[in-house]
Amino acid sequence: MLLSLNNYSVTFGNGSAAFTAVNNIDLDIEPSVITGLIGESGSGKSVLSQSITQLIQAADITGSCLFDSTHYGPINLVEANEHELRSVRQEDISYIFQEPMTALNPLMKCADQIAESIADSSKVKDTIIDLLSKVELTDHLRIARSYPHELSGGQRQRVMIAMALAKNPKLLIADEPTTALDVAVQNEILALLKNLAKSESMAVLFITHDLLSLKGFADNIAVMYKGELVEYGEQKAILSQPQHPYTKALMQSRASYEKRGKELAELEELIKGSYKSHPIAPSNATDEVLISMKSVVKWHLSPSLFKKSKTEVLRGVDLDIYQGDSFGLIGESGSGKSTIAKLLLKIWRQNSGTIKIKGQDISGIKDFETRLQLVFQDPYSSLNPKHRVGKAIAEVLRSTGKKGKLDEVEALLSTVGLLPSDYTKYPHEFSGGQRQRICIAKALAKSPEILVLDEAVSALDVSVQAKILNLLNKLKQEKGLTYLLISHDMNVVSYFCNRIAVIKNGQIQEVGKTEDLIAAPTTEYTQSLLENSIY
Repeated sequence: MLLSLNNYSVTFGNGSAAFTAVNNIDLDIEPSVITGLIGESGSGKSVLSQSITQLIQAADITGSCLFDSTHYGPINLVEANEHELRSVRQEDISYIFQEPMTALNPLMKCADQIAESIADSSKVKDTIIDLLSKVELTDHLRIARSYPHELSGGQRQRVMIAMALAKNPKLLIADEPTTALDVAVQNEILALLKNLAKSESMAVLFITHDLLSLKGFADNIAVMYKGELVEYGEQKAILSQPQHPYTKALMQSRASYEKRGKELAELEELIKGSYKSHPIAPSNATDEVLISMKSVVKWHLSPSLFKKSKTEVLRGVDLDIYQGDSFGLIGESGSGKSTIAKLLLKIWRQNSGTIKIKGQDISGIKDFETRLQLVFQDPYSSLNPKHRVGKAIAEVLRSTGKKGKLDEVEALLSTVGLLPSDYTKYPHEFSGGQRQRICIAKALAKSPEILVLDEAVSALDVSVQAKILNLLNKLKQEKGLTYLLISHDMNVVSYFCNRIAVIKNGQIQEVGKTEDLIAAPTTEYTQSLLENSIY
């Protein structure tokens, strides 16, 4: 056994203020075995993984954590001193974190960051090349000389994996490493980790909130709920015959094509057994073209040593979005999805082609902000942490000529399912799903016709996704909104949208009604997106 947790608990605070984040966990991890640790935000997954090497400070850790270390042999990490823990961190246990852009140093080239983890300084160059090859980054020189911002999300995550492998760890702890990646890149990273576990005889503890992403990847699955381990077993048994109500609820609340036309089940109702299926009102889409993009081209000039080179991002995009549509735009990272959003929002200007709303070129629309609003992927970074929620919404209301009074703000908070008392709270006092509701309230404050949802649910837990999608469907019927949902998740898009456009390398591959596109895709790329999705 490589790692064995027995009656393992992690508590913060003292006395009446004490909070037990991890409660009496028993879990064994064997060499070369991939263990998936599943649970929602707040279930204790990250606290458990980071407390193993005591990366978390000011916590009371009890029970035992037996680890077979290279230097000391079997050791109880709960009782280990700082010198012993440092040795285990340096030699035996590596971490990959969720967001590589924040985990990597933006001021250092990737080669220098990998080199910091290499023990043998005499073979740094060869070792870096070997590590980049292991993580399937074959353009060694370019990657090594690049800064993190010059790489794609998938490439940055591979660099993080290379750094983790540099010490030849016995245990790799991957904390939500694929959450914000598109399906194709996600599958590549999972396949890479599975191959590395076998070839390097390395155990992997893979933390995620998406149970079905572990299909075909993990050997065993452990399910955490409110700090406790509620279910553990082989992957196939857990996915085919889950026993605990929480595990069943995680699977049933996931969006999918088969569930379109119905409200998604919410976790609390499923656990209590009180869920009743409710139909969603039929789409109110009309034949009137609301947004029209014709022959839109967008390119950037990239400076080089000798001359400026032109990089095409969009290549003659034609797109029509009808009044009342829930329109899905799907493609992998770098396909041009967010570029289209920035052009629609007039953040960027196209190099050629036209973009119109109701037949009027967007450059000539004066009340543009009351026509179209954006909801971002990461609600926390799009909210000012120094401003109370009520103040943030009131400012938006005042920008439209309204007074931004208390009752106006409270009405908006109620519209998105929040409480009037939330007016005085700061963003950090809310969960991720609640913060996204605040961002939706800010967008609605300008009474727009169109909401652009740029990966607005991709970073949320599956059950929170269900709540936000249910809310968006409700608001669409109440306010007659038109949505443009930008996503890399075919499950979400096929559930939520009545029409879908598939984009690749800046070109629209196909556009059609959801049921037609799902039943008979006309391009190989769309077919691959469907095959990579889990229904």
